Amino acid sequence: MRVTLLLVLIAVSLQSTAHAQVASFDCAKAGTATEHAICATPSLGKKDIVLATYYDLLLNLSPAVGGMAYREFDDQVRDDQRTWVKSRRDPCQGNAGCLQRAYDERLAAMRKLLNDNAAMTFGRRCQD
Repeated sequence: MRVTLLLVLIAVSLQSTAHAQVASFDCAKAGTATEHAICATPSLGKKDIVLATYYDLLLNLSPAVGGMAYREFDDQVRDDQRTWVKSRRDPCQGNAGCLQRAYDERLAAMRKLLNDNAAMTFGRRCQD
């Protein structure tokens, strides 16, 4: 009985591992060299997921910029992300080193933006 239960738990664990998300997008639908590189490189996939998390968090924070409305802030966050994808991420054309640098730069910018705005929303800065 214990062996059967253990085998079932291992099988479930392996199945869930096989379906672990490796990027913020569906890698089965990756269409560019950049997207394929992100899916094929675990460290890039992790950075992509972290970046998507920062992006989502920022869209749910109050803007810290005086007088800026939520919609203006959200539009700015979205525009900045689109600009980064087109001008920094996609031009890497799947080059992992280039992508690592692009993601590191964007993550630093997102951390700063989150810290600046979290201070306004929560009354304190976030920890790195």
